[in-house]
Amino acid sequence: MRIAHITDIHLRSHIPGHPALPVRRGRTAPELLAAALDDARRRGADAIVITGDVVDVPGYLFDPERDAAGDTRAWQRVRADYRLVRRMLDDCGIAWIAVPGNHDSYRVHAEELGSGPFVRDVGELRFVSFWDRESTGNVPRRTLTERERFDSSLLDPSPRPQVHLQHFVITPRLDEGYPHTYAEGEELQRRLSDSGRVVLSLSGHYHPGVEPTTIGSTTFSVTPALVEHPHAYRVFDITLDGDGAVKHTQVDLASDAPARKAVFLDRDGCINTLPTYRQGPEAMHLLPAAAPALRLLRDHGYALVVVTNQSCVGLGYAEPATVEEVHDRMSELLADEGVTVDAIYSSPIAENRAVSHRYDVGDPPKPSPAMIKRAAAELNLDLSQSYLIGDRPSDIEAAQAAGVRPILVRTGDGRATERSWGDTPACPVADDLAHAAVEVIGEAARATPSSRT
Repeated sequence: MRIAHITDIHLRSHIPGHPALPVRRGRTAPELLAAALDDARRRGADAIVITGDVVDVPGYLFDPERDAAGDTRAWQRVRADYRLVRRMLDDCGIAWIAVPGNHDSYRVHAEELGSGPFVRDVGELRFVSFWDRESTGNVPRRTLTERERFDSSLLDPSPRPQVHLQHFVITPRLDEGYPHTYAEGEELQRRLSDSGRVVLSLSGHYHPGVEPTTIGSTTFSVTPALVEHPHAYRVFDITLDGDGAVKHTQVDLASDAPARKAVFLDRDGCINTLPTYRQGPEAMHLLPAAAPALRLLRDHGYALVVVTNQSCVGLGYAEPATVEEVHDRMSELLADEGVTVDAIYSSPIAENRAVSHRYDVGDPPKPSPAMIKRAAAELNLDLSQSYLIGDRPSDIEAAQAAGVRPILVRTGDGRATERSWGDTPACPVADDLAHAAVEVIGEAARATPSSRT
């Protein structure tokens, strides 16, 4: 029997904005999921299983007051993304099972993708699903009814081989930087391996993935995240008429496309009017030139990447979730104007002014080129063909350090920056983002040799 295992999709379509980590390509997730389902169908999969983080629900929506509000506009968008996944799964024509993860809304997942049966027979296999949750310190636990289901599954008298599905990692122990593995992972692994009933245990959560390993009677797989390059999923073949051997194939959906040219954009004073960290998303207002300029750049093939210093987090003015909500509001306003950005990178670091070192972790802020270089590596960008548009000296210095062409805009702090240069401007200067976009396109055209003889 053939099983296609997809995990950590982090889909955002109706939900505005991007996952908190830019490497997660949540806005392209619908296309990635469609490609994975189509590929699995061509390979003759008998079942599709998805182990969590199906939709990338913004963390700030889990605030008790907001969650209790029910179907507010934000939650309606969350619900719409689960319905999109449901349509795609139903249309693929293959039996499917999906369990939630820590970035899902368990409530909406249950209402839109179904909450059971938790034990389901497909073909000659018995699939057992676990809806485990994180506990104190984000440590995954298997407790209460999930623990009872685990115990009963290992005592199941049925001769059907079992496949166990969960979001979190049973083995190996992967807790460096974040607790991916169950607190009781060693016990769960031992009991599964000794059971003689469970042939395959499928997990996600740890985005790089881990090669499958067989211990006792059970093969354990931590499959890579679909949402991150190389956008992989795994196919498992289980021999049912012999020794129950499990073989796997990893399918990488990423193509060998050449690196893209990009325009990196400062946020405050370039795309929007004023810093928003003291008020939150309600203070996010686009500059008039922003959306038309970004559409023009997009139409000319540029990836659009926001790189913004957000020392407000380190300084204690804002929670990281507030910055995320501001970015989602910016993305919503841009989407209303018919344009999206590819990713948003932000630095929370306030260095020696930080109120607490716990909020002062991440990429160094501009003028460091760290955010630009990380974006280039994660998004496959060609810095030699790229530009940065900003309004402060730190923007220009970061561009120069990263090897991209800088352009200063006179909006925001741009005029003050230009005056500080005197008669020796450090780079080209444009009135606003629209004029800067025209400068980018014109310079690129001048640099391209004419095809005419």
